[in-house]
Amino acid sequence: MKKLAFLIVLISSFSFAQNNNGFRVHSHNDYLQNIPFWKALAAGASSVEADVFLVGDELLVAHTQSEIDTLRNLEKLYLEPLAKSLEMDINAGQPFQLLIDIKSEAYGTLDAIIASVREYPSIMNSNTVSVVISGNRPKTTEYIDYPDFIYFDYQSLDEIGERSTLKKIALVSLSFKNFSAWNGKGRLTSEDEKKVISAIEKAHALGKPFRFWATPDSKTAWKALVHLGVDFINTDMPDQCVKYLNKLNAQAKR
Repeated sequence: MKKLAFLIVLISSFSFAQNNNGFRVHSHNDYLQNIPFWKALAAGASSVEADVFLVGDELLVAHTQSEIDTLRNLEKLYLEPLAKSLEMDINAGQPFQLLIDIKSEAYGTLDAIIASVREYPSIMNSNTVSVVISGNRPKTTEYIDYPDFIYFDYQSLDEIGERSTLKKIALVSLSFKNFSAWNGKGRLTSEDEKKVISAIEKAHALGKPFRFWATPDSKTAWKALVHLGVDFINTDMPDQCVKYLNKLNAQAKR
């Protein structure tokens, strides 16, 4: 608790500003960090991910059912801290994404998420915070049936004809392994690079930012993905990733 309190004070002591370098850092499986949410926010990440199971009437944060801990729930780990950060104006008006990966049944879990978010008007009515549903989701055609404060992670490159449906999509996400087996060392092969670029361009043609998951998590990979045009850089090391990419950006501007 002392460590968390110190971190909150440290963040609030400075004018918080996320990078404006054309990329955003996504803290993948953020709940595995030693201080979920706050550590990513302090690093300058602008997106965090929480895997969620609906157990009874509780939204519990875990990657698998065997890892479920009744003390780790969505409200305590993410909704309360996010509301607190808005109250303290730590985000400084910068976009921030809470990506909730549903691991249990889609419809009942999403209903529970909506009910929980409604308990936090500052999140629900925020112009900068996006609550984005990933993992198990309703059918794409049903996205428009959900409240304005709920968005979705579109995991396809198929075109969407309905403009109202497109508005409910926050980003496009795909597995990197579907396009390349690159391990983050050396360089992508020319063939794999073409596949990756094609996927990114198709996502951008939908007018949406793009994220790969299951990417190599190294400096070489972060640099390559930014260069290729990936908007959300997926990482388990948000602090190191933000520092490295900001340093590269600063060097490039000299």
